[in-house]
Amino acid sequence: MSRILSLHKEVQRKLIHFSVSIIPIAYFLGTPKEIITAVCAVIAAGFLTADILRMNFSLARRYFLKVFSSLLRENEKENKLTGASYLFLGTFAAVYLFPIEAAVPAVLFASAADPLAAVIGKRYGTKKFFGKTVEGSIGFFITASAVILVFTEFGWTGLGAALVCTILEFLPIPVDDNLLIPFAAGSLFMVLL
Repeated sequence: MSRILSLHKEVQRKLIHFSVSIIPIAYFLGTPKEIITAVCAVIAAGFLTADILRMNFSLARRYFLKVFSSLLRENEKENKLTGASYLFLGTFAAVYLFPIEAAVPAVLFASAADPLAAVIGKRYGTKKFFGKTVEGSIGFFITASAVILVFTEFGWTGLGAALVCTILEFLPIPVDDNLLIPFAAGSLFMVLL
């Protein structure tokens, strides 16, 4: 029963995470960089402000937990940034720092491949290493590869970047995936341009 509940909670979290894919898709479809960057900056600032208030004021913490507690991991309830803050920081950084050809797949790796990996790993994962499942990592790679094929012209070299990002997502690197993946992917795509 607890596995079903944790899968249900993970799916809820990841649907929100996945909804961020609207940003790179809108960018890909022609929304100007200035607008996408401004939207990302405002949303990132909002989540950061909420986290800072929550971490420093008990009243803000109480209301924040009342609204979002069911979606937070236990470690996010402590004095640390939530995954949402990291995701929007990573999204903003990718859009601001990289050209569209690198930013779109980089953000989609974080907003689509990463959440699908978590759900697949939670549902089908049996082999765990470093707290991650092999099945989840396979899901990440397949999704990242689909992103390469649909949204880029990188071809085989792009699939190599997808593999590198899959490995980075799998390893126990002490940087939140939501920040690491878009920055690492964007940097790799810059090399390929």
